[in-house]
Amino acid sequence: MIRTALGILALAAVPLPAMAQPVAVRIVWDGADQLGGILANRVRGLVSNASDKREVVEPVGGLSVLLQTIDPAAEFQKGAERRSQITVYSLVINVRHGDGTPDTFASAALGYCGFDEVAACSREIVATIDEEIAKRGLR
Repeated sequence: MIRTALGILALAAVPLPAMAQPVAVRIVWDGADQLGGILANRVRGLVSNASDKREVVEPVGGLSVLLQTIDPAAEFQKGAERRSQITVYSLVINVRHGDGTPDTFASAALGYCGFDEVAACSREIVATIDEEIAKRGLR
């Protein structure tokens, strides 16, 4: 009985390994097209549901993801009154230091996404975010 109690006390005194904090990810979407908004919201949802990332709105250390989208047909006045079929996006990922210093450029990508590909496109964008987190050792 005493040995069991001492064993439990000894285990309680051993420090547990620190749990990794989720990486702060700030997602800024700049666009006016409906499909781009759906894409941005799906990316936000995937980030929010991940255990290793958390979406933030304040400028803290982590990553800043700038997502800009346009509907090319609407931009060139060819079908502005139809449902958006495609969005073209620009993705810029910066490292936020959180100490007031300027962000550091990490990577950029261009892409397009059709209406029926939004789920795959959002997963691809989050995979790019994950690559930057791993490359920068932010985990």
